[in-house]
Amino acid sequence: MNIYGFKKGAIKRLKGALLPIFIMLPVTCFLLPVASHAADLFPGRGSVMGANTLELALPAKTTSSGLTLLSPANTAVDVSQSPMLNALSIAYPTDIIVQYNFQVDTAETMDSQSPGPLGDFDQSSAQLFASSGAFSGQNAAISTANDAYTTVSTATFAFYSNTPKLNASTLYYWRARVKQAGGSYGAWSSTASFITGRLAAASPVNNLGISGVKLFGATSEGLVSVGFTIAENNVSTGISTNGGAYNTADWIFVKFSTAAGADGSWNHATLIGGTVDSGATLTAGSDNKGVFLNHTAISAYWTAGTTVTWNMAADGIALSKVRVKVFAISMVKVPTGSFKYNVGNAGGNGFNNYGNNAEAIVNGPGVALGTGLNNLPLNAPVGWPNGYNSFYIGRYEITQGQYADFLNTLPSGLANTLHYTGVANGHNMTNSGTYPNKYATVDPNAAKNFLSFDDGWRYLSWSGLRPPTEMEFEKAGRDLSPDARIYPWGSTPVPDLITYTPPSEGGTCIKKFLNYNNTTGCTKVLDVGRYMSGDVYRTPAETGASPWGIADLAGNVWELSINSSWATVPLNGNGTPTLPASWPVPGAATAGIRGGSWDNYATNVRVSDRVVASWTDTVRVYSVGARPARTP
Repeated sequence: MNIYGFKKGAIKRLKGALLPIFIMLPVTCFLLPVASHAADLFPGRGSVMGANTLELALPAKTTSSGLTLLSPANTAVDVSQSPMLNALSIAYPTDIIVQYNFQVDTAETMDSQSPGPLGDFDQSSAQLFASSGAFSGQNAAISTANDAYTTVSTATFAFYSNTPKLNASTLYYWRARVKQAGGSYGAWSSTASFITGRLAAASPVNNLGISGVKLFGATSEGLVSVGFTIAENNVSTGISTNGGAYNTADWIFVKFSTAAGADGSWNHATLIGGTVDSGATLTAGSDNKGVFLNHTAISAYWTAGTTVTWNMAADGIALSKVRVKVFAISMVKVPTGSFKYNVGNAGGNGFNNYGNNAEAIVNGPGVALGTGLNNLPLNAPVGWPNGYNSFYIGRYEITQGQYADFLNTLPSGLANTLHYTGVANGHNMTNSGTYPNKYATVDPNAAKNFLSFDDGWRYLSWSGLRPPTEMEFEKAGRDLSPDARIYPWGSTPVPDLITYTPPSEGGTCIKKFLNYNNTTGCTKVLDVGRYMSGDVYRTPAETGASPWGIADLAGNVWELSINSSWATVPLNGNGTPTLPASWPVPGAATAGIRGGSWDNYATNVRVSDRVVASWTDTVRVYSVGARPARTP
């Protein structure tokens, strides 16, 4: 076994002089204290807000073991050789800061390696257990002050998935205990067991989290630094089979409020640059709506101190009380290069004004008004995003947790309009009626379905992103030319319909490639990136990921897009929920949906399928979601 040779490490902490006391001192008080959802993957919503330190008085500690072991479920089988162990404290009141100790052993008595277990992972020393795994994947961010969770968070010890950490086909036992930070551990939980299967391929499921937000370094020019720590699993950079250089990236943006986060008081911050520790580069967006962290190395666990420079003066803010939220969205930078569009004419004739309704190669950005044959759709101007030039696209579909974060920054009237109250097909979002945490979700990692164009595109504009064009969608789903794959994973249809129950998700779902319905298939959305998570063994193709490591381009939810009949360059979002004039209006024939959903037959999940390239419905549909994109 190779999980137990670890070395100590400490989460890096940002340093810098704090602003004078008239600026509220941010702490790691997470945006959404929601009922935790046990899962073995956490794409991460990355939002953290400042809080008045007077709000942090801690209730008395209880003495019960007070732990629920969530996953792997007791007696689970076919568990990955690099699993995630999830537990939840139920002994403390909401928002207590707690720490965990996980143990793993082949003996139920936890003493096979006398005087202790094979694996002992104690969070109280802020250890990263660098050769084995790390505490990560929580619903709320780990506090950089004491390496801890809030009690509303699912505590996860994530074994790194780049190499096997447990033996195959072996019975293991595990348990956990919890304590209030600075106190003593309570009793151990009951012991649960699981049997391993095989290691899934190294996956990009990334556990993105931000913690330790603070403001410092104000200048007379009206600039201030926003510092924080970012942490992720499985960041990557690589070269595709056909020579395309790509990398994972994080889109970072900041919202601020001078009214302590009251109803509708959040605004988008102007970011002009910043710095990041090793392993990534930082580049401000051309419109200063955010910054990109482009990863420069492959890492099973990456953490970095990051500082972004906020131009407060440009946003009309003087030195005064101000509260900030930092948001992060996981993206992939798809490289410049030629690619095949409408492979096998799978898209049909509807609204296909590029390539004369036939398979075509896009081999340049286009240098003249589009004719439908010169790399640009008919009447499209130079600069229309046809996919040839490099662009960013979401690593995952928008999640219900991300959408709840969005609603919590809006005026209550608009938020109420954009909030779908139904509970069906995996959708379950709540409204407590009070800010700052008014909206929440039972499953923050599930894809956000029931999205109308108005809902989804307002989210994209608010985040400084934009909808992808359908040509970009196809580029994201296959390698550079001459690749002519039919599905994101290749040209072979799903060869079988083996089913399973995804950990902590419930329901009977297809086990490999994608979430789509059939007589035995799922009837709801799943957590984004589920098939890349390593919850069971899957080959690289069976994860359903595209050559760039992008999840769920086929199945799960239909994804809103701009089709090739839209003859205006769609600009990036403006940081507000007001839709840019350069996007089609909701209900326009120039927009549509791509990628299929859980409620589809397999033909609709082909990369080039365009059966609803034009979709004029303005209603919310149970199987429709969205994915962000951005021009660099």
